[in-house]
Amino acid sequence: LGPANAAAGAVFAGLVTWSFGFAPGDLGNPADTQLIELLVTQPVPRPESVNELWFAVWNSFAVVPLAIAALTLPAASRGQRLPAAPFLVGSAAFGYFALGPYFATRSVRTEELVPDEDFGFFTKNVFETRAFGVALAALAASIPFSSDLLAADPSTLISGFLDLASSSRFVAVASADIGIMSVLAALLVSEDAARRGWDAYRVPLAAASLLLPVLGPSLYLAARPRIASA
Repeated sequence: LGPANAAAGAVFAGLVTWSFGFAPGDLGNPADTQLIELLVTQPVPRPESVNELWFAVWNSFAVVPLAIAALTLPAASRGQRLPAAPFLVGSAAFGYFALGPYFATRSVRTEELVPDEDFGFFTKNVFETRAFGVALAALAASIPFSSDLLAADPSTLISGFLDLASSSRFVAVASADIGIMSVLAALLVSEDAARRGWDAYRVPLAAASLLLPVLGPSLYLAARPRIASA
């Protein structure tokens, strides 16, 4: 265990403490329940009553957990204290609330990967395929269009989102959560690039993933070198 584990644990503890004790809005607010029901029952097109930026944040939960899984699983089968799969699956619904305990105990593996030893069936046949990366990048690129973000009125887009986040605990916590996971994805891009022989590009790739959250890691997954079986 090292500083990265301590940082992951501290972020997890801070997120939990802030979410249940200090985040804006009321815990268990009926308006939040109604918003969740609306988003779940009408995933597309964007409901007219939902802010475009918030809808883009919400849709990002369809991409970022998958990107994190694809960046984590190749080095997760050996030398880890906890199995990665339950935490990665849980992140689809609970974000960093599910990921925090795993990354607080995870060991970073920088050695070259061996597919026959490191890759499970799903990693080898899904996450390591270029088709998966291309499909995920296409999904990420579609978010500004499906959320009407590009057509939104700039004068009300940000102010409307901030008003919503200041009154809805669900929106505030989910927005913070996707931000934390986006930073994590950028760090994992850097780590994954080093394992695949792209060590010279790890810093620019991480920076690009931070500047283009959601889309950046997805584009990396589409372009990264594949590791062939021996």
